[in-house]
Amino acid sequence: MKKIVIIGAIIFAVSSCNQIAKEERVLVKGSNDSLLVINIPAASCENCQKVIEDGLYKEKGVKQSILNLNTKQVSIVYAPSITNPFIIEATVNKLATQMPCK
Repeated sequence: MKKIVIIGAIIFAVSSCNQIAKEERVLVKGSNDSLLVINIPAASCENCQKVIEDGLYKEKGVKQSILNLNTKQVSIVYAPSITNPFIIEATVNKLATQMPCK
């Protein structure tokens, strides 16, 4: 009986951690904005999403970011007059080291 309970708990934990909701948020890109998409293969949970999106929100020139956990890509809308892809990519790489699922 104890084995059944333990096996059930393990199956529940594994299946609940791997269920990622479909991404339904939408990027809003103005006519003077640029879009950058960066792969983040290690992103696996909402905590990873929060680290990346909150960190990018603090970056000057970044207007919006969405980390899609299904595609493992972060889409970033930014003002090219304020920042550039090299700065944003460096920020994403730094933030990725702070993700709990690295």
